[in-house]
Amino acid sequence: MRYTGSVRKYWRGFLWGGLIIGTIVTLLRVFLLRIWVVPTDDKLMAASVAPSLAPGDVVLLFTAGTPGFSDLVRCTDPEEPRRFVIARIAGEAGDNVLIEGPTVIVNEKRATLEHACSPHMVTILDPNTDSPVEIKCDFETLGGSSHKRGTRAMGDVARVERAIPQGFVWLLSDNRAYPDDSRLFGAVRPESCDGRIIFRIWSAKGFFDTANRFTWIN
Repeated sequence: MRYTGSVRKYWRGFLWGGLIIGTIVTLLRVFLLRIWVVPTDDKLMAASVAPSLAPGDVVLLFTAGTPGFSDLVRCTDPEEPRRFVIARIAGEAGDNVLIEGPTVIVNEKRATLEHACSPHMVTILDPNTDSPVEIKCDFETLGGSSHKRGTRAMGDVARVERAIPQGFVWLLSDNRAYPDDSRLFGAVRPESCDGRIIFRIWSAKGFFDTANRFTWIN
């Protein structure tokens, strides 16, 4: 009888623990986190998010609060509401943003280049030709946050300078060579950005792609 009582107590504790964990996970999913897969059918997005992300990556969106400076965010494309863009907030209301080739300068403070990624060269598909191209991967610090930045020989690239108006933010692609950002469509309303991309669960290659599994996205 004592043995039976112990088993019942064990199972009762197990069920209660499972219920509590399930409730916490559900609340997190409803109010804080959302699982999302980076689209595989958007060529420009695929190029613009490299080398930080890649098509098919399964990521976590943190949906609480308001995204801020240097956050990598998912926003509704202002030119096509059925589409998303993924870019970094590189300017907030009142900021002066200057972009010269791959370099970004905010309020006369230049984003600093830290060190090369490993590997230093990353192959992506050119969104216009579908041809493989190599980009350089380096770590850049913007607003105290270090993240990956993609560059390649860009030829004569227009110098862009903007003062960000009240109620808007400026988006900048991590891949400076293939932008899908405010250089194309201008500043956007911050409320159009519904979450920060904070974590990659695994890549399109699956769970056993250990290099891109369970990685924080800065």
